[in-house]
Amino acid sequence: MKMAGKEVLWHDISLDVGWGKLRGKTCIVGNFDDKDSTKILGVHGWLDNANTFDTLVPLLPSGIEMLVLDLPGHGLSDHLPLGARYDPFTYAFNLRTAIWKLGWKKFILMGHSMGSAVSNYFTALFPEYVVALINLDFIKPGHIASKIESWRNDAHNIFKAEQEQRDPIVFTESEAIDRMVAARVFWEGGDSHIDQDAAYVLLPRSARQVDGGYIWTHDPKARPNFLSVFTNDNWLHAISSIKCPVLVVRATDGVCFLPKTYYQKELNVYTKNAKWFDITVVEGSHHVHLTHPERVAPDVSAFIEKVAKCTLGQIHAKL
Repeated sequence: MKMAGKEVLWHDISLDVGWGKLRGKTCIVGNFDDKDSTKILGVHGWLDNANTFDTLVPLLPSGIEMLVLDLPGHGLSDHLPLGARYDPFTYAFNLRTAIWKLGWKKFILMGHSMGSAVSNYFTALFPEYVVALINLDFIKPGHIASKIESWRNDAHNIFKAEQEQRDPIVFTESEAIDRMVAARVFWEGGDSHIDQDAAYVLLPRSARQVDGGYIWTHDPKARPNFLSVFTNDNWLHAISSIKCPVLVVRATDGVCFLPKTYYQKELNVYTKNAKWFDITVVEGSHHVHLTHPERVAPDVSAFIEKVAKCTLGQIHAKL
């Protein structure tokens, strides 16, 4: 059953981070008069963009100030210069510059997929900013151990993307939508994690209109995401430093589909070190927060409200 959404009026934002600009959008959930102290920074997944949270945000508690930025090389944000590479640390450092520019001091960090990896590393690096962490269908990177062959493959793909000097392919609207859906089939014979409705939500930032149709806005160099650089031991070490509350929302048909025992080390680390750790399972695919936000919103909203009460209690305790 679809939940009734609140009023959301998005405002475009552009931030100069030194080498170029990050572009995104911000809003207050509900009316501006409802605004409270809760801030959330949303971090989208690989080759997605800031629109990935469009259907979820109206279902969150009123008063939240929401900020979502297209990561470098994604959506409407600038592409990194030649010679620079895309990886979770690069994304995290640029988000740090962006929130410093905005004067944000404390916020909840909510990431999806690769955006969750970035959010975990951000929290490990800059814990003073993050009051709580929400991972949407992500528990750990999909590799067990890095291999030099995978690094070489990523490096080769980066070099190839930089060397290609061809005109971008122009797609019709229907072709662009079909390719976006097809690109989110993660294994042979599987179903796409998004439907056409979700693709249309992402399209305005995934592609731009030109004569004859659409061309992609993302940087081809962003396709190899260099997650393979970070070993499982590295991941465990990073998340062991996360002390704030953590929520994991796991989709039944998402990337965390393996038995719970496969993630036990990571779950144990969160449980041991986080202020508290919640994990919930919802029916759906990897992009369930976009395709069926009504399944995700109740658990995310309950977590946000729990964090807000805890933070307010800590403030009162210091007075």
